[in-house]
Amino acid sequence: MRVLDLPIRVLILDHQEIFTDGVKHLLESQKSIEWIDQSQHNQSIEATILDFQPDIILMDADYPEVAVSSVYTLIKQHAVNSKLIVFSSIQNDQMLLDIMAIGISAFLLKTCKRQELIDAIDAVSEGSTFYCKETTSRLRVLMANGRYHPHQKNEPIQLSEKEKSVLQLICAECTSKEIADQLKMSSRTIEAYRKSLQEKTGSKNSAGLILYAIRSGIVALKAS
Repeated sequence: MRVLDLPIRVLILDHQEIFTDGVKHLLESQKSIEWIDQSQHNQSIEATILDFQPDIILMDADYPEVAVSSVYTLIKQHAVNSKLIVFSSIQNDQMLLDIMAIGISAFLLKTCKRQELIDAIDAVSEGSTFYCKETTSRLRVLMANGRYHPHQKNEPIQLSEKEKSVLQLICAECTSKEIADQLKMSSRTIEAYRKSLQEKTGSKNSAGLILYAIRSGIVALKAS
């Protein structure tokens, strides 16, 4: 539990330098907040979280090689007083639903107002939920379409091991024939898997499937 007289300690996990610098500048103007930049420490994200035990973690949904779900699991097990706020450059319905399904209660687009970020940090540090204005509007649409029920737990997408294998090979830019050969299945069956994966994840094409796989931790981005 955070001591109210102490500043809110915020860990920034974002690979976009310009955005991170802007967030640092904003937080420096807030006497009640102090920031920790993971990039300044020569250690892993896991070690940084365990060492510093931040009150708030601001994380980019597309942070390279690290899934939001992995960080959430880590803090649930080893940093129980830490809270996670997720940022994204784009509004993706399925990603939003998946993030909410695993228990993360704060989501903002990177286009949000400066005050929204400050309000989010204050709200989440006190145990409340927070969504930026654009995300709140989108949730209303999802509610109207029956895709989101605020009082009903949304279950995360469940993929079989075979589906994950197909998805990993799609991400490796294999053709349907190449995937079929590797998995000893027919090309028609692979196409059926591809269509099913797109329907399950709300993806329109292979690019959408790749984004889903990265966000979900099914594949990792390779360091350049």
